[in-house]
Amino acid sequence: MSGFERDWLPDMYRLNLTPVVTNLINFEWLLEFSKKRNINWEFHLKIDTGMHRFGLNLKDLEKLLKKLKQNSILKLIGIMTHLSCSEDPKHELTVNQLREFKKALEKIKKNKIFPKYVHFANSGGIIFLNEKGNLVRPGISLFGSYPSSKAKKLIKLFPVMSLKSRIVEIKKLKRGEYAGYGPNYKAKKETLLGIIPVGYGDGYLRALSNRGFAFYKNKRVSVVGNISMKALYLDITEVENPQIGEEVILLGGENEEVPADELAKLAGTISYELFCSLGKTILKVYRNA
Repeated sequence: MSGFERDWLPDMYRLNLTPVVTNLINFEWLLEFSKKRNINWEFHLKIDTGMHRFGLNLKDLEKLLKKLKQNSILKLIGIMTHLSCSEDPKHELTVNQLREFKKALEKIKKNKIFPKYVHFANSGGIIFLNEKGNLVRPGISLFGSYPSSKAKKLIKLFPVMSLKSRIVEIKKLKRGEYAGYGPNYKAKKETLLGIIPVGYGDGYLRALSNRGFAFYKNKRVSVVGNISMKALYLDITEVENPQIGEEVILLGGENEEVPADELAKLAGTISYELFCSLGKTILKVYRNA
C-alpha cells in the first residue's frame, strides 16, 4: 500500500500487506510499529523522481538508508517510482525520471542493500519503454483501454468492462415539449425517450448530458437532456418497437458497441475516470475469461 497513514498499520499487518514507504515520516511509523510488535516487516520504497506526487525526496534517501541499516527488523525488498508521461519515452521528464531512479538504485546498492524488486512501468511504460524493471504495474490497460492513442498501433487490448441497464419508462414528446432538468432538451419533432435508471449518482458522468450515446437494438442512440442523479434519457425515436424492460448498453459491450475511449472523449476526460466512477450502487458481475 502506497502513502499509508499511521492508523492503517495494524490492519495492514493483519492482512499481510506489503507497505510502500513514501517519506521519512511513514518510515518512522513503520519502524515504531514493528519495534512495538517485535516483528520483521518487508517493504517497498517509492522514490519521487520528478512527478512530485507520492515518493521519498531524493535528498532524504541517505538519511533513510542510515536508519534502515541500524534497524534490521525492516527489510527493503523493492524500489519503485511512478512515471508522469511513460507513453513518451523521449520526453525530457521521462528521461530525467529514469536517470534519477537509477541514481537512487545505485546509492541503495552502495549501502549493501539489494532490493529484489525494481519497478517503474505503468501501462504506458509496459507498452513504450524498452526497459521495464522486473515488476510492472498495469492500470488502465487491465480494463482493456489504452494509455494513449499511439498505443493502439503497438498492442491489441480487449475491453473487459461493460455497463448495461434497461428501459424503465418510455415518454412520448410532442414537438416543442421539454424533458429533464434545466430544461436543456426541447423536442424538435415528435420524439420517444427511453428512461434509464442510471445517473451521476451511479458514476455515469453528468458531463455526458446531451453528448453521450448508448447501444439499443443494434443501433446507437443519443443521450439527451441533463443526466440526473438516478436517471438519463435516450432518444429511441428511430428504434423499431421499443419496449420497457429491454436491455441497453451504456459502456463497452461484447463487440465494444460503446467504446470507453470514445465516450470519455465526449465527456472531456479519460476512460480510466469512467471505469473508476462506477460506484457501489452499480451491481457488478465478474466472469472468467
